Amino acid sequence: MDIAVIVSTYQRPEHLRRCLASIEVQAGVAGRFEVVVTDDGSQDETLRLIATTARRVDFPLTFTTHAHAGFRLARCRNEGAAASTAPYLLFTDGDCILPRDHLRHHLALRRRGRVVGGDCIRLDAATSARIDVDVIHDGDVSRFVPRAEAWRLRLKGLRAKAYEWGRVPMRPRLSGNNIAMWRDDFERVNGFDEGFVGWGLEDRDLQCRLERLGLRVTSILLATAPIHLWHPAPASFVRNNAGTPNLAYFHALRQRPTFCVDGLVKPWERDAQGTPVDAGTTRKAA
Repeated sequence: MDIAVIVSTYQRPEHLRRCLASIEVQAGVAGRFEVVVTDDGSQDETLRLIATTARRVDFPLTFTTHAHAGFRLARCRNEGAAASTAPYLLFTDGDCILPRDHLRHHLALRRRGRVVGGDCIRLDAATSARIDVDVIHDGDVSRFVPRAEAWRLRLKGLRAKAYEWGRVPMRPRLSGNNIAMWRDDFERVNGFDEGFVGWGLEDRDLQCRLERLGLRVTSILLATAPIHLWHPAPASFVRNNAGTPNLAYFHALRQRPTFCVDGLVKPWERDAQGTPVDAGTTRKAA
């Protein structure tokens, strides 16, 4: 396998169904990718959906899960990476549809010393409801993208290229639904910092530590972007993370170690009170 697609999800099986359908129809990459769906402790039909899909598709599909204890996206992504085998990692979310050439573009842009990032196209509720699995299998979903949203992403992509040419620190920004990097670079910083619990800033912290290693961010926005299906915001969502524990934690790490302590490898798992707890389980879809 050349690339592992790490898909994070929690209690949105119909979104995940469409995400997996979009991966199933990726063009020009047959036999080159694996998929790991990494779940944050769903108690609905999510795991059954993954198992059913794994028996049908022609690419390796596995999953990880653990007991739900708050929004733990950093932990999900670390567990997904640990359960994969490919040398190159692509992180996205289960509420995103990938354009048919998404993986091909990411594979073409792989470079040593680079991390590839982008953003997503955001759809409203009505448009999201119009895109079902049959639509994804039969046609090009880009026709559902509003012109204004496509223009916003193009302008953002052009700004990102200017940031690259100017070597501006922390620009362009990494966004967790569209990040790709070499596995060994991910391991060198010990993955995502699991001290971020709740919505936001785990991807910005990762970028800080990757840049401290001398890695540069390359934008893929002018080539491809996931299409984000609408859903209500998570309970922990606060715009710009204003006043959140994650923002306080992020600023407390101004002298952050490049290799985070609570990451891909750690001596123990802890709950919110710091008590060691069961590290959870990793299971393979059959």
